[in-house]
Amino acid sequence: MMHEHFGHGMVRWRPMLMKEMWDMLPEEKKKILIKRMIDGRIMKKENKVKLAQFKIETLKMAKKMLDEG
Repeated sequence: MMHEHFGHGMVRWRPMLMKEMWDMLPEEKKKILIKRMIDGRIMKKENKVKLAQFKIETLKMAKKMLDEG
């Protein structure tokens, strides 16, 4: 028996809708959105670095505790 999954059809039309919306925007608004997308990527990378730093600090703390006995 085949099950229908709702929501998968949205994946097909969403890129077309986004392209139409993008094409309707003036250049000034496109620049604003592009800057926000770049800022989002920067924040994602910064958070990844912060998490790595936190993990390193935790490992150093654990090592120090083990060394102290």
